[in-house]
Amino acid sequence: MEFRAASRLDEWGHRAPSAVLAMAIGLPIVLSRFALQPLVGPQSPFILAWPAAMLAAFVGGFWPALFISIVGLFIGQWALRAGGAHPLGPGGVVIFLSFGLVFAVAGGLRQRGLRRARADAHRLDEMQLRLARVARLNAMGEIAATLAHEVNQPLTAIAGYAGAAERLIGQDTKNPARMTELLQKISAQTTRAREIIGRIRGQVTQGPPALAPQSLSGMFGDSLPVALAGTKVSVAVRRDFDPSADRVFADPIQVQQVIVNLIRNAVEAMADAPRRELRIGSRPADPGLVEAFVSDTGPGLDPRLIDRLFDPFVTGKADGMGIGLSVSRSIVEAHGGRIWAARQPEGGAVFRFTLRRAPAEDAA
Repeated sequence: MEFRAASRLDEWGHRAPSAVLAMAIGLPIVLSRFALQPLVGPQSPFILAWPAAMLAAFVGGFWPALFISIVGLFIGQWALRAGGAHPLGPGGVVIFLSFGLVFAVAGGLRQRGLRRARADAHRLDEMQLRLARVARLNAMGEIAATLAHEVNQPLTAIAGYAGAAERLIGQDTKNPARMTELLQKISAQTTRAREIIGRIRGQVTQGPPALAPQSLSGMFGDSLPVALAGTKVSVAVRRDFDPSADRVFADPIQVQQVIVNLIRNAVEAMADAPRRELRIGSRPADPGLVEAFVSDTGPGLDPRLIDRLFDPFVTGKADGMGIGLSVSRSIVEAHGGRIWAARQPEGGAVFRFTLRRAPAEDAA
């Protein structure tokens, strides 16, 4: 009951300004009939009542229009008496008020429609705010999942190198060169983790990738040890790089992350395969593009997922997060290329992506 009373008071509070405005417009018009009495006498006693009632209905709705109609009726009756004419009888009064009621009902329906439109607009605004909050939460979740997925790879490599250094120390062998090499690799992977975080932050702030001419085979060579670090699967690596399709425009950290994702996925797919061969390479593509590929001899792609592989949170692995390929697509598309996957006739899967070709080093 208290809620209904408060809601009714709130509704009246919204109606009051338009009702006051309607009275402020309609009353001066209908009262102007007094000033016209010396000029027109009993002629046209209700000439100002109708426009005043219509304006009141348009601005204020039902009650202001009905009130103005009643005031107009009394003033018109006065004008008839003051001019020596007979006032309206009961039938005329009913007809007059019927027209006034028509104006009032039409005005009330208009105001109700306006209130509903405002309420719908208010609900739409609230819905858009809720959707925006949900979108922000989803974006935060995707960023967190991306961060966990991407940083996991350099952290795995750091753990592997640190374990090797620990074993080297435990063997009590004096091999400073090997120890220095391991520490340098740990430092490089730490830097890589920091750059990955910076890259994700740049994507969030819509920062463009820093493109420069790079060697595609070189980026594959730097990415391969990182992708294989911490894996317990032994694979044979076959390199098939076309020297004429090696220079590309790329942000090396971002493209290396794509390569690491694809190689790690390929190695994990071949964990139970009788033949484990990883093939990486490049070849010329459409004019101005270079195509890179990563293929495996695993079980191939699930036909149910092949069209959605690059969507966020879609994965064919039991413990997968469904982030790596989505991130890879975002990176490749930001570089002006595209990425896709296909089943191989002889078994396994192949992932391909394109990058913009850069001039050869001797031509730069």
